[in-house]
Amino acid sequence: MSATLTAPQTPRSDDGRRRPTAGTARRTLARFLRPELLPIAGTLLTLVIMLVLGESRYGGERGFVSVKLFSNLLQDNAYLLVLAIGMTFVIITGGIDLSVGAVVALVGLVIATLLPAGVPLPLVLVISVLIGSTFGLLIGVLVQYFAIQPFIASLAAMFLARGLANVVSVQSLAITDEGFSSMASWSLKFGEGRDISKINLSMIIAVAVLALAFYLLHYTRFGRTVYGLGVGDDGNAVELMGLRAGRTRLWVYVISGTCAGIAGILFAFYTKSGYNLTGIGMELDAIAAVVIGGTILTGGAGYVLGTGVGVVVYGLIQVLIAREGLDSWWTKVFIGVVLLAFVILQRAIAARKKK
Repeated sequence: MSATLTAPQTPRSDDGRRRPTAGTARRTLARFLRPELLPIAGTLLTLVIMLVLGESRYGGERGFVSVKLFSNLLQDNAYLLVLAIGMTFVIITGGIDLSVGAVVALVGLVIATLLPAGVPLPLVLVISVLIGSTFGLLIGVLVQYFAIQPFIASLAAMFLARGLANVVSVQSLAITDEGFSSMASWSLKFGEGRDISKINLSMIIAVAVLALAFYLLHYTRFGRTVYGLGVGDDGNAVELMGLRAGRTRLWVYVISGTCAGIAGILFAFYTKSGYNLTGIGMELDAIAAVVIGGTILTGGAGYVLGTGVGVVVYGLIQVLIAREGLDSWWTKVFIGVVLLAFVILQRAIAARKKK
């Protein structure tokens, strides 16, 4: 007698719909607990905990979590978001870019110098972006064609940019150009009284850069190559797939430099000045935001939207420290603790993958 094998049937409810089983729930949970998703899950959990803590301590009648809170966070950190987006591309490939803070300083001084000299504002803005792109191109050439480690190549570019900033001026220069000031102060306002929130030009530019970066990384051949470079085999696997590893690695640093140029403009919008000591340690802030956002430092995994959340977490730490009345240097302490926690999480994920 032969037995007929049939596939197990999924239980159905009285209306004929399939009912979820324990096995289905486990598979769904496993899908969301994949190792590559754990860092971004940790980022979102950290953000939620901080918002709950802020609401419980400072909510009151007007509330802590509000549209105004996120509007202020994005206004204050728009330049850092753009800077961190460029850094995300670099870190996903397994590289690093230490020059971005110095480029921000150089761009601010160039703007403050060229505008009083009568150079048209549109041309000044283009030159500012191209300064960043040029430094990114320099680093990319050193890394790709001269086989210099990204740390050393970007460190050299950092010293070059910082030195050029000192050549331009060692004094803080105010930016008083009317056209530039109007761009910096333009905003759309929502709400009334103390609950008013704003959308300014820096926020729009930062969100536009974030959207473009998301498209490039997740919906283009270039993005697939960026992730492939982070595998750690010097791009050999990428080349075997017919993708151009060398050109992509070069362009990744150009993107990072271009983002630094844009961030320099946004920071000049924010401060309306240029100063040679601007941006010291800013590259470390960008790296911290990227890591908190769930991008793996060793490369090959990360989400640019996670970087956006990481910047929000970074800014929210500053807000909570200020609300607590603590000295500003406590910000670095708490950011260091959060960053250390995410590095440990990344190491745990890497060890799990090896098993």
